[in-house]
Amino acid sequence: MENIILTSEPQLKQLIVEALITVLENTKLSDSSTKTKYLSTEEASKIIKKSAGALRQIVHKGEIPSIKRGNTLLFLEEDLIHWIEKGRRTISTDDPSKYLK
Repeated sequence: MENIILTSEPQLKQLIVEALITVLENTKLSDSSTKTKYLSTEEASKIIKKSAGALRQIVHKGEIPSIKRGNTLLFLEEDLIHWIEKGRRTISTDDPSKYLK
């Protein structure tokens, strides 16, 4: 059996406002934590599935942004994911014979 709770209009508005504030605070916390998470070269190389040396070469070419602190390179995870997505290829469903001479 369902319970019915009676509230006044001001009480209902207050409950809705409190629920929205809670949701917005949780969203801000999760968004800010992912933007400021820095990865080491070793962690970043595992994400892009390349060796640490290969990652350094990619950084040297300017393909992946990084931050240098002393002798340490740091990476944002979102930059690594963007680099991976940039390399995505689609498979054509066209008949390959039409491209042959």
